[in-house]
Amino acid sequence: MSNVDAGEPAPFRRRGPGDSPGILLWRTANAWQRAVRGALRSQELTQAQYVLLLGLADLEGRPAAVPAAITQQALARHCGVDATMASQVLRQLEQAGHLRRAPGRDARSRALYLTDRGRRTVDAVAPRISELDAAFFAALGDNADMFKAALQVLIGLPPRLGSPRQP
Repeated sequence: MSNVDAGEPAPFRRRGPGDSPGILLWRTANAWQRAVRGALRSQELTQAQYVLLLGLADLEGRPAAVPAAITQQALARHCGVDATMASQVLRQLEQAGHLRRAPGRDARSRALYLTDRGRRTVDAVAPRISELDAAFFAALGDNADMFKAALQVLIGLPPRLGSPRQP
């Protein structure tokens, strides 16, 4: 019986950079980020700024029985980013007029609201990023949804197969 049959990890085998899933993921992410940076350049946004604006627009657009203020912490959690980094980026977005921060329910929280400028920016950029995604991942063909689900599993999200509903 081999080690693999016994449920033990396979012995280490040195692999080249073209065989390492982690290195391939890193290279893929770098290629995708280069394309996204190019698409965001015209709006003078960074990727972190875009992710937070998109996340805020998403949360603001969700129906809620009792509307609650969107806090920096809730937005950071929704976007899967570090809360400290989010706070710094949100300050930049506020200075650029994309959002407004107001006192929240307690002294430590801030409620976030997209401004008209922020909404226009998201509306202008989101379709370009969607087109970029479609073109970049087109090589996956019918496997694109499985790839997305695999990425969701790797970062601890429940896998969701199928395309999101479009408004």
